[in-house]
Amino acid sequence: MNLLAGDLGGTKTILAIYSKENHSKKLFNKYYISSEWKSFDSIFEDFIKHLPDHISLPEYGCIGVAGPVKGQKVNITNLGWDIEAKKLSLLSKINNLELINDFSVLIYGIPFFKRDQYEIIQGRLNSESLNNQELIAIIGAGTGLGISRGVINDNKITVFPSEGGHREFSPRTEDEWNLIKWLKKKFNLQRISIERIVSGTGLGTIARWKLDDPNELNHPLQKIIKKIDANDSGNIDLPALVWERANNKDELMSEALQLWLNAYGSAAGDLALQELCSSGLWIAGGTAIKNLNGINSLNFLDAFSNKGRFQSYLKEIPLIVLKDPEATLFSAACRAHLNAESNGKLI
Repeated sequence: MNLLAGDLGGTKTILAIYSKENHSKKLFNKYYISSEWKSFDSIFEDFIKHLPDHISLPEYGCIGVAGPVKGQKVNITNLGWDIEAKKLSLLSKINNLELINDFSVLIYGIPFFKRDQYEIIQGRLNSESLNNQELIAIIGAGTGLGISRGVINDNKITVFPSEGGHREFSPRTEDEWNLIKWLKKKFNLQRISIERIVSGTGLGTIARWKLDDPNELNHPLQKIIKKIDANDSGNIDLPALVWERANNKDELMSEALQLWLNAYGSAAGDLALQELCSSGLWIAGGTAIKNLNGINSLNFLDAFSNKGRFQSYLKEIPLIVLKDPEATLFSAACRAHLNAESNGKLI
């Protein structure tokens, strides 16, 4: 028996077939540029149609999707896609097919991740800490800020989805206050969410704020900003350029990066306190994968634990960075495997 796994994002979509007997073994996969397709249904049909002859049609499947799932339906806002699990089952003849939020599905991968898929940057992780029925939380800065929580024990995995990345951002320093005021004025906003700052997009926004200084008109990134604003960017990755220049001793971009790392670490610490996730806080998302050194820095770790009387508690919480770029895909395969093991009963 085979399993179908998917990772559906605003930029790219990955679909894959895994073996049920060894659900960490990927048999076949295909990448799609999401914006090049009119709907996810058309991507899904293409994938099923072009399965190699030696790979049988899967009986169970799970797709992690970048959006809140309700009644096995989801709308991918920035693509204008409406997706429904029942319709996908009819298109593919896969009767046991499930949609789960892309951060929620990561919880199902945690018991199965291998050591080369993550890195521990604080504390210790062991099987007891994963099965003591205490909360585990996940936070991840990518295009936005994803959050999820869950409880794992020997017999059951329970997931609690969250849209906590849209909570109000709480500035702690004069620089953060000035950034908030600039954002509200620049974009005519009444409130600022955490993900407006703590995300890959947010790092680019912080860089723009720094570059808005009249003394920085000749900074090399000014030309890049103009190209992006004129829709002539050629898909330039501004946050990646900020990291690159900061790592090459660009003082202004170093300041932007340090502010971002501090804000991210503080948001992670707030989540750890809110959930009391003694079993571990996992850090996911593209920025963590690409810039592990920044996440594993004193700027991030000190901001994480700088919570007054709870500082010693936070310094004991295991912090784990997911560094596998296909962690969502793998976790979807794990969820499909668990469903197959329970004979189709969602667990």
